[in-house]
Amino acid sequence: MNTVELTQYSLDIAFDILGQVTADLTQEQADWEPPGVASTIGAIYSHTITYVDYFVQNYCIEGKPAPESVESRPDVLRMQDVQVDLSELHEDAGNVKHKTMGWLSSLTPADLSRKIDTTIGELTVGQMLEIYIIWHINVHCGEISALKGCQGAKGYPW
Repeated sequence: MNTVELTQYSLDIAFDILGQVTADLTQEQADWEPPGVASTIGAIYSHTITYVDYFVQNYCIEGKPAPESVESRPDVLRMQDVQVDLSELHEDAGNVKHKTMGWLSSLTPADLSRKIDTTIGELTVGQMLEIYIIWHINVHCGEISALKGCQGAKGYPW
């Protein structure tokens, strides 16, 4: 297994787990506002999918420079006051997964070594995919699972 195949495997698993923790969501659960400062599940799910699409398209495919700060990122990446339609969001997630996995399958191990400037410094494409994409999806899967648990539902399916 080379680095591209390992990255494909890891990203596919991250998307699959996201699909599993959101598959049985109801619109009511997605819209539920938790106490404190946590965002709704719908906002987190939307943010996760939008973030993957934005970062892969802008930084990996188009090679645009990274934003100077988190605050300079487009509003669509923030999780505040987001209302979602779950059926549309599930469809968007499938489309983003398909597009991202298709792009990733076109790479070689050498492509993963290309350097990209990010908000946390210079990273290779492979490092950026691990930190900004795969890890990011996995973290939000845990957050969504916890918020489902707060509502009396099962988070992770196992």
